[in-house]
Amino acid sequence: MFNILTKKPVSCWLFLCLALFSILTSCGTGNQEQETLNNKNQQVRIISLSPHLAELVASAGALKNLVGVVSYSDFPPQVTKLPHVGDAFKLDYEAIVSLQPDIILTWKGGTSQAVLEKLKSLHLPVVETEIKKLDDIPKVVMQIAQITSSQTIAKKNTTKFIETIKEIKAKKHRKYSAFIEISANPLYTISANHWMSEAASLCGFENIFQQLPQLSAPVTLESVININPQSIINVSETYDTQWQKWKNLTALKSKRIITVSPDYLSRPTFRILQGINKLCQISQLPAQSKKE
Repeated sequence: MFNILTKKPVSCWLFLCLALFSILTSCGTGNQEQETLNNKNQQVRIISLSPHLAELVASAGALKNLVGVVSYSDFPPQVTKLPHVGDAFKLDYEAIVSLQPDIILTWKGGTSQAVLEKLKSLHLPVVETEIKKLDDIPKVVMQIAQITSSQTIAKKNTTKFIETIKEIKAKKHRKYSAFIEISANPLYTISANHWMSEAASLCGFENIFQQLPQLSAPVTLESVININPQSIINVSETYDTQWQKWKNLTALKSKRIITVSPDYLSRPTFRILQGINKLCQISQLPAQSKKE
C-alpha cells in the first residue's frame, strides 16, 4: 500500500514537470526564433544605387544597415565614409559582390535595365523603388523600414513629413506661371508628372510646360521667352546669368528668378521640404522685393 501510494504521486509530479518543461522550452524557442529574426533584419546589408536612396535609408532608421553607396551620396554625412560601388553610369560589380549585400536598392527610371539584368545574373537580390509623386517618398521609407525592422523610427519621420505637406497645402498662395529649369545648357525642364513640378505647385508656381509628354525634356530658349513666365525656378547650386540679357522678361523684372539647390528639390527625400519652404516664402513676397 505504501509503495503504491508513493509511486502514484511521483508519476503525477514527473508528468507535470515534463509538461511544464515542454511548455517553457517551446516558449523559449519561440523567443529565440523571434530574436534571431530581429537580429537578422537588423543585420541586413544594403547597397543603395542612388544618392537619394542612401538618404532614405537613413530616414528609415537603417543607416547602420547601409554598407555601400554610389558617387554623390553625401547626406547624411556618415554615408560619405562608406565604400563606393560606382556611379550612375558605371558600377563596380566586383566591389558590390565583395560587400556581400542582402539587398540592393534600385530606383525605377534611374537604374538602367542593363544594370538590373547584370545584378540578377550575379544572383544579387534587387529591391526596386519608385517615386513619382511627393507621397511616394514616405512610402519608400516605410518599404525600406519593413526590410530592416526599423518601422518605429521610420513612422515618426514619415508622419512629420506627411503632416508638413498637409499644412502647406492648407495655406493659400499667390499664383505665378513658372519655368522650372533643371539644366541651363542644354535648357531642360519637366512635366507636371514630376515631383518637382508638384512641389512648386504647392506654393502657387504653375509649370508652363506641364503638358510635356515626357517626364523631362529639352526646350528652346525662344519658347521660354515667348511664353514669358512670371517666375523661373532654377534648380542649381548657382544663379543662371543667361536670363539677365532679356530685360523684358517678367520673371527678371519682378525679381522672381529663384535658385534652389538640387539637394532640396531634385532629390526626392525629406529635405525637399526645405526647397518647398523657400519657394513658399518667396511666393508671398511682393513684386520687386525679392533679393537674390
